[in-house]
Amino acid sequence: MVVPQFRKAVLSQGVTLVAESHPYVRSVSIGVWVKVGSVNESPSLNGVSHFIEHLAFKGTKTRAPQQIATVLEGLGGDLNAFTEREVTCFHATVLNEHIDIALDVLSDLVVNPTFPKSELERERKVLLQELSMVEESPEDSIYDSLFRQIWKGESLGQPIIGSRKTIQGLSRSMVEHFFEDHYQPANIVISVAGGIEFEPLRERCEHYFRFNKPQQKLNLKRHPVHYHQRHWFQKSTSDQLHCLVGFEGVGVRDPKRYAYLLLSFVLGGGMGSRLFQEIREKAALAYSVDCDFLPFAETGIFTIYTGMSSRSLGKSLEILSAEFEKLRDGDLPMEELDRVKGQLKGMILLSADQMEARQEALARNEILFGRAIPVEEVLASIDAVTQDDLRQAAKELFVPEKESLVVLSKNKPKLKKLSVFQ
Repeated sequence: MVVPQFRKAVLSQGVTLVAESHPYVRSVSIGVWVKVGSVNESPSLNGVSHFIEHLAFKGTKTRAPQQIATVLEGLGGDLNAFTEREVTCFHATVLNEHIDIALDVLSDLVVNPTFPKSELERERKVLLQELSMVEESPEDSIYDSLFRQIWKGESLGQPIIGSRKTIQGLSRSMVEHFFEDHYQPANIVISVAGGIEFEPLRERCEHYFRFNKPQQKLNLKRHPVHYHQRHWFQKSTSDQLHCLVGFEGVGVRDPKRYAYLLLSFVLGGGMGSRLFQEIREKAALAYSVDCDFLPFAETGIFTIYTGMSSRSLGKSLEILSAEFEKLRDGDLPMEELDRVKGQLKGMILLSADQMEARQEALARNEILFGRAIPVEEVLASIDAVTQDDLRQAAKELFVPEKESLVVLSKNKPKLKKLSVFQ
């Protein structure tokens, strides 16, 4: 078996390059990661990172929008981008023989966008349509609603897309200034995985990622994030009731993160999970049951989502309460823990064969930890989690003072209080 080879370099202008060579594959996945997202935005600029991600595809100094859209597509490749709360990523997957054109296009997007005024106004309308879609999808909007309340007044609580007011208020100069401030070499990580040789790759990246503007000192100081406990009802036109329970968690660098992640798999990590079996299969109370642990740089949130009829809420909360109590009491058989460990490790190993997943892992590990974390180290960390680790995590996580809860429905639920802890 050929072992993938990892290499890292800092380019002459300060861009970080991380790469993993997989000589047995013909594809290459490339990600250009900018350490900026909605968490870096002031309230009046909320949504600007996402706006820039869209606008980069609307014209550069050397390419028109249609050229950007078709150049890799015509080679069987893929070009896309996404914005999160803490990062923005432009990524491409191509055959390794087309790596030069992929690097050329990606560098164009992050170095040379022109933000044409006509395209800006056109894309503003597209973003407003996207916002309407989110607002009309309770399964999506409920998360923004929760984050906005539990991190009220903090940038982490802002929606990635922004609000109708901020999208309408973003001018070309505001976009350009934010871009100039954050799209700088020291703030960029290029991540590559696939059939590549490192030295030719480094030389190509030096050639394509050349910034002509003078570099400024980055002011990316982050402030501590404060969690605010909230319980509330929000009126909705949806026929179904949507309930999202959240508990203050830990950040992505916390050693307890693996215990929290395994807890999320025990409760809602698939059809064999406790909540899926108890709420959907046995009690037939809900169609959608989902559990996630979402860690960020400074904090995290553990969420349980259920979509159901309004009459099912009380019983669903009772089941949640009972399962929390079992986990706090250490009611977790070794066979069950081994099963969820096997599920998580299998997912990680399967994704290790996908170049897109590998380049994403390389980038996130570099941004968050400053190093490559081998798959074997992750698997060992999962194996090291004990039954007592999960019991301790449940005891500190599933407590009334860390709970927040939001319900979206046509009518206010007839419960004594909106809480798992009745």
